[in-house]
Amino acid sequence: MADVEFVPDHKGLAALLRGPEVHDLIMDRARGGAEFAQRIAPRQTGEYAAGIRAEDGGLGGRRHDRPVGLIVATAPHSAAVEWGNDHQTHPHHVLGRTLDIVEAG
Repeated sequence: MADVEFVPDHKGLAALLRGPEVHDLIMDRARGGAEFAQRIAPRQTGEYAAGIRAEDGGLGGRRHDRPVGLIVATAPHSAAVEWGNDHQTHPHHVLGRTLDIVEAG
């Protein structure tokens, strides 16, 4: 059996990771996560669910060379919905639960 040597092309891999295909995949995941979060969001007024969306986070990672997709909640009371507070003692962890689903695939 012949010896096989693998030599990674770091520049090529970096270009692939910054390319439009990976960016599109990341943003598709973020949009899917935002849709999931909207579905599981509590609804008293609908403002919280309506304020959940996916955003392009530019480049991030340790070297700031990887595309980032964000799922954001923009309603003024988003933190209270996520973690609870004195007026709403039950935290819903909408974004935390969404992250679990997005990471699981």
